[in-house]
Amino acid sequence: MDIVIVGAGEVGYHLADILSRESHRVSVVDSDPAKAQRLMEALDVQAIVGDGTRVDLLNSAGASRADIVVAVTQNDRSNMLTCLAAKHLGARRVILRLKDLTRLEGYRYFYKRALGYDVVLSTDELAAEEIIGTVRQHRALEAESFADGRVQMRRLRIRDEGELTVTKIAGLKLPTGLLIVAVSRREQFFVPGGDDQLAVDDQIYLIGRGTDLDQFELLAGAPKLGRRSVVIMGGGGIGLQIARRLQQVTGVSIRLMERDPARAKEIAQVVDRSVMVLVGDSTDLDLLMEERIGEANVFIATTKDDERNMVACQLARSLGVERTVALVNKSSYRQIYDLLGVDRAISPRVLCANHILRFVRSGSVASIAVIADGKGEVLEFEVHHKDGQKERKVKSLGLPRGTVVGALVRGEEVIIPSGETSVKNGDNAILFTLPDNISVLEELFSNPSAYRAD
Repeated sequence: MDIVIVGAGEVGYHLADILSRESHRVSVVDSDPAKAQRLMEALDVQAIVGDGTRVDLLNSAGASRADIVVAVTQNDRSNMLTCLAAKHLGARRVILRLKDLTRLEGYRYFYKRALGYDVVLSTDELAAEEIIGTVRQHRALEAESFADGRVQMRRLRIRDEGELTVTKIAGLKLPTGLLIVAVSRREQFFVPGGDDQLAVDDQIYLIGRGTDLDQFELLAGAPKLGRRSVVIMGGGGIGLQIARRLQQVTGVSIRLMERDPARAKEIAQVVDRSVMVLVGDSTDLDLLMEERIGEANVFIATTKDDERNMVACQLARSLGVERTVALVNKSSYRQIYDLLGVDRAISPRVLCANHILRFVRSGSVASIAVIADGKGEVLEFEVHHKDGQKERKVKSLGLPRGTVVGALVRGEEVIIPSGETSVKNGDNAILFTLPDNISVLEELFSNPSAYRAD
């Protein structure tokens, strides 16, 4: 593949390193000559010094013939402009990395059409999702979010005999807002039908609403959690996002510690009353003892200072906190976190790079998730019925075997469909499918004015 990476920071370097070792033709654009020099000395890539938003420079990097252009600089606006230019130059697929997704809220599909990107990923959102999964202690081995988080896909392992293994899928009493879309059983990977039966050690993939997936996890044997206390250190983008997401979770009390009084005041205005915002430094032992931080179940350090995160987690653990989680800003520090006994060390940039790698290996520009090492993909299309009809039932779409419509997004409404559900023009359909079906689906849903997936 011909791949152009704009931005040679942690994400860009990590991507270039792996992709060049996989024999892809990689060009990297960055405005910093030192970063370009480092790339050329260490990796088998073409490094170009300059502004990645410039059309002439993108053209010389090969964007017009590229299979994928990835915009991963530290500047969100530059990344958005790069995507616009790359798509107009003719790049087959464009991936946009944003730190802050709030600018897209309520207008994601508008921005998608206007800028031409195929996939948008947020380092903050990916890290927050990973940390929230740790707090909630789901049984899910993997989770993906779509449609601004309103639709999720989770992978679960069936560990014990029980209600899920004693009857066929058609006879299971499942929550209404989810679908079982795939099963991984030893060497097999398949889309199950109503006559199939689940077995112990199966890994199952489900798509649905978060609350219904939570119910399914309880059905699968996940323990009910009592009240949990969470302390978040740092009110930056990731810390605030974690607080706002956790405030929606029943049974979780949240304290957020921010040492900048002005920033703490801003945070207090955008979170609800269930979040207690404290002004202070989480490396201040006296403050931690005064606030009885040791009684918390989870301590999360989210600042941009790795050393402060390490110290704070060590102090929290010494005071009795059950579990510590820390962000890693320098990927080389991950082993140090392990040596110091931090329970989870999460690198937003490495998470983002690994997600992008999945899309490099996917078979469709409409892919929004690649699962089971490429054995299945989740695609998103805007529906436009070709025969002039305004709507058609799911069972009448003519989908190839091994394809499931996991969800329909209609404005603000999310529908988990059955075969009788009507699919209307303009709906955004989220489908799970096997790779062999991708070309058929692209033909089925192709429309000159339709955007690709996000």
